[in-house]
Amino acid sequence: RMRTRRHFGPSSLEALRATAWRGFLRDLAAIALVAILGFALTSSWISPGTMLTSDHAVPRVLGLPEAEARRTLAGLGLRPRLDGDRESPDVPRGAVLWQDPPPEMVVPPGTSVQLVLSAGPAPVTVPDVVGLAQPYAEKIFEAAGIEVGSVDTVSGRGEAGVVLATRPPSGHGRSRGTTVDLVVSGAPGDGL
Repeated sequence: RMRTRRHFGPSSLEALRATAWRGFLRDLAAIALVAILGFALTSSWISPGTMLTSDHAVPRVLGLPEAEARRTLAGLGLRPRLDGDRESPDVPRGAVLWQDPPPEMVVPPGTSVQLVLSAGPAPVTVPDVVGLAQPYAEKIFEAAGIEVGSVDTVSGRGEAGVVLATRPPSGHGRSRGTTVDLVVSGAPGDGL
């Protein structure tokens, strides 16, 4: 028997090309679908918070006054919870010094946000300057952040210009920038 070759005519060649294109497009669509599903699953695994629309990023309330911080958090469905105060030289008294969870963390509605308020700067202890010359005592107060208030002179008590007492006495706490009065010895016949 004789073998015959198949010959494709122009119409059968076009049909073959069309079938090949359909197969190629089908395979391309399947690959695209797998890529999209893979991306969606990976994104939800790496960052699940962004997929959940009811969750919120915790806003930054650091430095805000307490009332404003509470309003901001409550407006997003979060529950502000006060956890005391701590001294801070940088954050004004009554402003938020610390928050937990931190800003930008994604949390579900109703999450408690712990707030610590600033108590302002720590008080300064009045230094003991009794027995020192007045100019030296004033420099010590300046270094401690305390200003000298009134200076009363008492005559006849030791060498002139020496600090005899402070009001309030040494060891007491004062806010930075407040005044302490001095009682200084004067020359005989001066002062009180």
